Amino acid sequence: MTDELFPLYGGRETRQGPKLGSEKEPLITIITSTYNAAASLHWTIDSIRTQKYQNIQWIVADGGSKDGTVDILMQNEDVIDFWFSGPDSGIYDAWNKALQHAKGEWIQFIGAGDELADEFVFEKVSKYLSTAFPTYELVYGSIDIISESNRVFIERIAIPWESMRKKWRGIRPVLPMHPEVFHHKSIFKRIDFPNYKIAGDCYVMVHSVLRKDPLFINILIDKMTHGGVSTSPDSANIIYEELKEISKEFSLPVPFKNRMLYFLKVKLKIFVLKYLGLRFLNIMADIVRLIYFKKRKWTVK
Repeated sequence: MTDELFPLYGGRETRQGPKLGSEKEPLITIITSTYNAAASLHWTIDSIRTQKYQNIQWIVADGGSKDGTVDILMQNEDVIDFWFSGPDSGIYDAWNKALQHAKGEWIQFIGAGDELADEFVFEKVSKYLSTAFPTYELVYGSIDIISESNRVFIERIAIPWESMRKKWRGIRPVLPMHPEVFHHKSIFKRIDFPNYKIAGDCYVMVHSVLRKDPLFINILIDKMTHGGVSTSPDSANIIYEELKEISKEFSLPVPFKNRMLYFLKVKLKIFVLKYLGLRFLNIMADIVRLIYFKKRKWTVK
């Protein structure tokens, strides 16, 4: 990365050099993309700073924020190993750029505003990562979903692979959520994130699980805020087209029933959003969740 392309960059590594992992304590790289995240980034910073495990490389890929995010990155270079700021074409473009600087044996992607579950997360996870590869190249745990505004607990997702394997969610396989996943570095020697808006993480995980089953570890990894582009009804058409592309590229045997139901669901979302509005759509989505004895999700602030 040149100064001409990214005149704004910094981090602990630029002064002290990279950290080195060991066989028993592998270096783990965390990648976070940001854009105008000044209001929420402190949650992520604090949770990484308090980790008892020291072999962490944190890379922040900023999309050219104008709200003070860059100032926050500069002020926290004790915990941010490398950061850069400049225009990008979306989250997966930012992740690909960050991967060029990743030195960890294992790589995790978490959002700005997410926080690691507690200060012992990486200490606990490292014991599994140190022996997982080459048998496994994806290792994942469980995740808490919290509301974006008030950070209210909504639900915990902890699904062993045996319960996900060969199951479908719409027109894609059931997969872990990306903040709870640790990817072995070898994955990114074979594949980059595609130029997608929403489903790039799904693309990489499908590529991996078709090669090898992932390892589930019963450890709470991350508290992820519910919101953003991937859960916006406005994105229904985009994610529908991207998931169709993934199914086609990997020749996934999507059940006919799933294809039809997902198509109707997308069209219904768009209709309701256009004529009744987002608030009504969120209320209806939560009514459906309550029918299935699940907590409200879409209307929690």
